[in-house]
Amino acid sequence: MDIKPNTIFSIVGIILCFILFVVGMLYAEQIPLLIIVGILGLGGMCYLVYRIVMRAMKTQN
Repeated sequence: MDIKPNTIFSIVGIILCFILFVVGMLYAEQIPLLIIVGILGLGGMCYLVYRIVMRAMKTQN
């Protein structure tokens, strides 16, 4: 199984963005600015998943 470094970086990025999202949403009531952090984490996570899916689709064709 050959995993490219870009895939590893994307997976690590997804994990970090998920952590940002969770922290942002858990503490949003105490610090309203964290809502923005949570939204950015969710957006980053979606983008990285999109990149992995598109790369998988290209290699499948």
